[in-house]
Amino acid sequence: MIMLKLMKTNLMANKLRFHCSNAVLLFAALLLAPLSRPCAGAPLHVFETIQADAVGRQLQSAFVWTGLPKTETAPGVAVGFRKTLNLDKTPSSAVLHVFADARYILWVNGSYVGRGPARFQPNGPEYDTLDIARFLQKDRNVLALLVVGNLSGGKIMRHDPGLTAVLELNGSAGPHTDASWKWSDGTRFRQSVASWANLSEALVDARFETGDWTLPAYDDAAWKQAVPVAGDTWGPLTARRIPLLREKPIDYVLPKNRQLPVALATGEKLEFDTTRIVQAYAVVEMDADKDSELSIEPFGVRYLAKAGPQRHFTIDTQGFSKGAITVRSGKVTITGLKLIERLYPFDRVGSFRSNDPFLNKLWEMCARSCEVLSEDSYVDCADRERVEWMDNTPPGYEITRTAMSATGPDGKLRFGDPRLLGEVVRRTALTLQPEGWVKAHTCSDRYDIHAKMEDRACDWVEGARLYYEATADQTLLKEIWPAIAIQMDYFLQRRTERGLVRARDWVVWGNPVGYATGEGTTLNVFVARALEDASQIGAILGEKAASERFAKAASDLKQAINTVLWNEAAGTYSAGYFTDADLKESQSRPSLPRTNNLFAPTLHATVFALDRGIVPADRRARVLQAMLKQDREASPRVMTYYYLAKLLYGMDQPSCDQRVLDLMREKWQAMVNFPWQCSSEDFDGGSRAHIYGMYPGYLLSAYVLGVRRDAPVADKRIRIEPHLADLTHAEGVVVSEFGPVSISWRKEQDQLSFDITVPGNVGTTLALPLRPGRNSLQLDGKNQMGTVEGARLVLTLSPGKHVGVY
Repeated sequence: MIMLKLMKTNLMANKLRFHCSNAVLLFAALLLAPLSRPCAGAPLHVFETIQADAVGRQLQSAFVWTGLPKTETAPGVAVGFRKTLNLDKTPSSAVLHVFADARYILWVNGSYVGRGPARFQPNGPEYDTLDIARFLQKDRNVLALLVVGNLSGGKIMRHDPGLTAVLELNGSAGPHTDASWKWSDGTRFRQSVASWANLSEALVDARFETGDWTLPAYDDAAWKQAVPVAGDTWGPLTARRIPLLREKPIDYVLPKNRQLPVALATGEKLEFDTTRIVQAYAVVEMDADKDSELSIEPFGVRYLAKAGPQRHFTIDTQGFSKGAITVRSGKVTITGLKLIERLYPFDRVGSFRSNDPFLNKLWEMCARSCEVLSEDSYVDCADRERVEWMDNTPPGYEITRTAMSATGPDGKLRFGDPRLLGEVVRRTALTLQPEGWVKAHTCSDRYDIHAKMEDRACDWVEGARLYYEATADQTLLKEIWPAIAIQMDYFLQRRTERGLVRARDWVVWGNPVGYATGEGTTLNVFVARALEDASQIGAILGEKAASERFAKAASDLKQAINTVLWNEAAGTYSAGYFTDADLKESQSRPSLPRTNNLFAPTLHATVFALDRGIVPADRRARVLQAMLKQDREASPRVMTYYYLAKLLYGMDQPSCDQRVLDLMREKWQAMVNFPWQCSSEDFDGGSRAHIYGMYPGYLLSAYVLGVRRDAPVADKRIRIEPHLADLTHAEGVVVSEFGPVSISWRKEQDQLSFDITVPGNVGTTLALPLRPGRNSLQLDGKNQMGTVEGARLVLTLSPGKHVGVY
């Protein structure tokens, strides 16, 4: 009844914007029947927390398109737009604010400027701001944009196409998109398609274009006037929250004895190899006979040539290491080929070196994986999907916060840059569905078995908390808080008489109760932690009543888990409570022993109960021992080891530290040896350029070198706690939000020597492995006493460089 009342209120207010072809029919269907395929949009609550900024309001009123009926706007339509400007003098400053649905490429006076926008939910779009002053001149100028719209794919939601732009000259608002702009769909891009991996121009016919329409001299007399369209089709426009992506030419090799130019006839091809995976677009220059046909792979381009010199660029990037230009018919001479990598502008600051060459290669592979899988989001794989899933973090963010920096809006380096984490958290909130749940992935029309994944909604709430802990910024939390509260109530409405939440389980691959609907342990421990996170966020925002309610619900759920799902004989937790009716409804039936509706304990149940903080202090030792036993017996898949490794390091025992390094050396061999130099989706297959397998780079930095921020950034403290295991030497740089930490460890006989440089304005705790009979060390030439805490000798370091022997 609550959701029905909300929907009716929103419908009457005519403010709830769902991006579907027929909102009235949709609402009728929602009100009269169960939801079978949720519409891509967000309830009013989330909208009301987002307000267009000043530039956004200008852009909102300046949308244009072709004026063609929707029935004549084919999927993947590519439209060229031109605006002629006459300037009395060259401006000292000029910025263009621009947004297009779904993709644009911009030229000024024939010179390529850039492309965008960042991926977006149509209910929360972000505009780009591009500095174009260096491209402008006195007298005649032309802004030219190619806009590709009406697409649906892994990172694009089908929505009305549109373009809006406002030019600022010398700090004052200038021309904007209106009927003075001209358009033509007579571009070479005859058919564009969106797959999971990329946006591709499946058919390019250069013969359609009568000249280079990006140049000022081009005659556009036959082009039509742009038609204003309603800007409220889109949600409130706000400025891009992440930097523009960095474009960088990359090297490639041709086959032996080949160099450009290369003449090709029918059936011949020119192959190229980047030697490792890149995320790049191609620029091909050629001289061709008219009607020659060629293909450009791996971009999926079928190209029909006009006569003479010509140039083609691919609309989107593609993950690849090998490609080929093949002539299907005719004659073509390839005169130039550029590959331009386009990625988030991370600068790699972190490093890792040790006496183990394999671990060194592993760290390098993980750092490269983070780079190639960071675009305007962390994406799951560079070669196949490039989809923004909520569980792309932790791997993506963990590497970022220990290895990367990027330039902030103030021009200064931002270490451990959290902006990609913030973006995925924000866009996930905008996927909120009428039933009260957020999608597992954003910016797509995919509504299949993986659209609704309850544990990833919990990842989302955790991501919001982690973002705040890294920034101390409440702005994002205020925007998404209504969605968090609705998602938590979605879970609470699904509690059973046992006090557990009933929903579909998943968490990670290999979970024996994954895809089964019931009262799963892994699901419930994730929900309990999400309720705690929501309570913390509510307290930060002053939402006292909600914070207290979610804290009470978390406590009650933890009590139910420890009562109903505890297996005393095993000293750990059952995999879950599943009735016959549950299993009949489920999409999978676990092959586990079941007694009194309780499935036998699993490593997943044990690991996640520990990781999510569900295990009471008086049970923790038994559960950890159960985990060690289950670890020897099970062979989990890749992401489970992330959580397992952190728990092993938390036990702070030499044998556990050694277990983690042994797992890396055993399980990651195939990834390190693969030519792409990128982490994989799993140990035995899947995508060869996937975000899941990259987290050992974080473990090597944060645990082996031992530098971690284990508290919110506002507390201004880091901990240095090495776990060297069998390594005799390890050194490198670990990023923290306060700056990079340079560190070196060396074990020689019975001594541990170290060299550490820590940044200023941060409290640093040094925690060294405890040695019997030793409670002091030589630090900076002086004897220093420490405090024994557990298995560590602990003392405080001041900012600056320190040399020690222990």
